[in-house]
Amino acid sequence: MSLREHLPGVPPDLAEGLDGTYRSMLDHFLKEEPDDAQVDAGRFCEAALRYLEWKMTGSYTVIDGKSKPGRKQVVQAAREDTTLAPTLRAQVPQAIELVMDFRNNRNSAHLGSIDPNAMDAACVVQNVSWIMGEIARLESNKPTAEIQTMLNRLAERHFPLIQKIDGRPIVLDPSMTAAAKAVVLLHQQGAPVPMNTLREWAEYGHSTKWRREVIGGLEKVKKVHVDRAGNVHLLRPGEAAAEEILLTAAAA
Repeated sequence: MSLREHLPGVPPDLAEGLDGTYRSMLDHFLKEEPDDAQVDAGRFCEAALRYLEWKMTGSYTVIDGKSKPGRKQVVQAAREDTTLAPTLRAQVPQAIELVMDFRNNRNSAHLGSIDPNAMDAACVVQNVSWIMGEIARLESNKPTAEIQTMLNRLAERHFPLIQKIDGRPIVLDPSMTAAAKAVVLLHQQGAPVPMNTLREWAEYGHSTKWRREVIGGLEKVKKVHVDRAGNVHLLRPGEAAAEEILLTAAAA
């Protein structure tokens, strides 16, 4: 789900920072990678702090991979700036503080073998989705109905599309095509997968049709590549297709 179209007046690199880190966070969360999702949530909050800087002063901390906005200073300034929209003064700074506290401080509170990372990530994703939605609502110049649809989508609860049982990935959406299952499974695996193993994971019965029609079809559009050993590699167009599937895999 790209939200760039709802940020027409936001400087391009800042808009990309907000949208890109939001999509990356959701991608990791839907692949059941809670630690990485929380890292990206923190990166999103750094972009959100820059957005607050821009709204208050017309400029923001440079996006160069090294410079970071002063969290406490920006949050305090936003709370005191009466020219900002009410939510940018109150709820957005609080939500940013919560998400960044999860990223920076929560891990140290984990007790023994109890791992609440999945629960933490679910909380973080919902908070970041709300921040992203509020920024998009304030900045969008789309028709009211289109903005409402966007907000409704952001309000949906996101669930991982793949669940692992005893190390085997299971696609939880039975309506997905075999080709879609193939690219999503390869994307989550992060490495080449033997042809027949991928077919078994996708729960596809006919081995000849799988190679000729499903994998062959994906090869034609350069989404996968099959090496001489019969391993299926995900190519960049396939990565993009898998990410789009994952990012729209939300259920109320």
